[in-house]
Amino acid sequence: MLKYKHGFGDFGKVLIRFASAQIVSNFLRLLSGFIVVRFIDPEIYGQYSGIGIYMGYIILGHGGIINGLSRELPYELGRKNDEYAKQLASSVYVLTVIICFIASLLFLVFGFKAIYDGNITIALIYFAYTIIGGLYLLNKQYLPTLYRTNKDFDSLSKQNITVGFGNLASVVLVYFFSLYGLIARGIFLAILEFYLLIKHKPYNLDFSYDLKHFKTLFKTGFPISLVGQVGPLWHTVMNNIIFSAGGALNFGLYALSTIVQGAVGVIPHSFSQVIYPRMSIMLGEGKTVSYIIKVNIKPLFFQFIVMAGISLIGVLFLPIVIPILLPKYTEGILAAQWMLFVPVAQSFGALNNIYNVVKKQQWYFFSLLTGAITGSLFVYYKLTTGYFQLEYFPQGLLLGTFIQQLLSLLFLITLKKV
Repeated sequence: MLKYKHGFGDFGKVLIRFASAQIVSNFLRLLSGFIVVRFIDPEIYGQYSGIGIYMGYIILGHGGIINGLSRELPYELGRKNDEYAKQLASSVYVLTVIICFIASLLFLVFGFKAIYDGNITIALIYFAYTIIGGLYLLNKQYLPTLYRTNKDFDSLSKQNITVGFGNLASVVLVYFFSLYGLIARGIFLAILEFYLLIKHKPYNLDFSYDLKHFKTLFKTGFPISLVGQVGPLWHTVMNNIIFSAGGALNFGLYALSTIVQGAVGVIPHSFSQVIYPRMSIMLGEGKTVSYIIKVNIKPLFFQFIVMAGISLIGVLFLPIVIPILLPKYTEGILAAQWMLFVPVAQSFGALNNIYNVVKKQQWYFFSLLTGAITGSLFVYYKLTTGYFQLEYFPQGLLLGTFIQQLLSLLFLITLKKV
């Protein structure tokens, strides 16, 4: 049972453990990422990661059904309907496997097309993504959705540490085999993450489905997905612009910003990942919206202070560390410095999960769309009035994210009567 009083209680301990594990895991990912890009030329790394952009579109395949599961699963657990929750999870498992198979097949087709065009290197990268992309939806959305309780997040914490060490250990492949090692490393990490998630999953899933489940989850999840995909699609479009307008070299240099954002951004993501199901469970137990918001906002003030401190330290240290460790990536330092502040702007973002929990996403969607449009217009203006500069993109993301968060927090007043 979750504790809501006397400080954080059991929930607070789980939140700290999970966030700490994420920080350690992402530090290992950050360290290994720096080592990898030291061994790989920016243009080559840009080719490999550029193809990975397409995985951002795989998430769209389920039409929001997995998003519906992420809300309904903890809600039903809060109502003590455990068996029904497991049935929902099994139905979505079937759908996810089908989507993963289609994604894998598409990457395979693109690989053979690259061979036909005479580009063996690109073909090998596509073939690697047959596995990496094929497991992507399972690893990044479906399987983590099953982890909803305090015990589940403790298990997930241990898995994240293991994957972090896997990231670091697999760097040796890149050192010895360059691009081919990078390809092998990507496959290894995708399989490792899948193995851990499937082995320690909270439920014994059946490969069976009920069409009624899809209808129920789609009705709940499509609005959540529509809202949730604004940010990822915005980032994907930005990456596409960098790759197409700036070329593989600039996209490779932008990897520094991506690595930094991933390492620092894990903290608000971790808080959100734990707080979201907690909100659904509390609603299932009959708690009011005002009460849910009140008890979940407390740890976010602490998070904001930590995020601001980390970002300021990062801004000071990047110009010192990168020229020594990654001299080929010095042109990407300024963009990475700006990117450090995007997670700071997301510090209170976990509170916005309440919109999905109570199924009232209209104003939240408006705030996300407004922020994305504003940030994109900023980037467009900068590109049309000057030279191509990588820092325009994190600047646009920061501006848009700040507007998103400000508006969404102001609109929480619309939920008072829910």
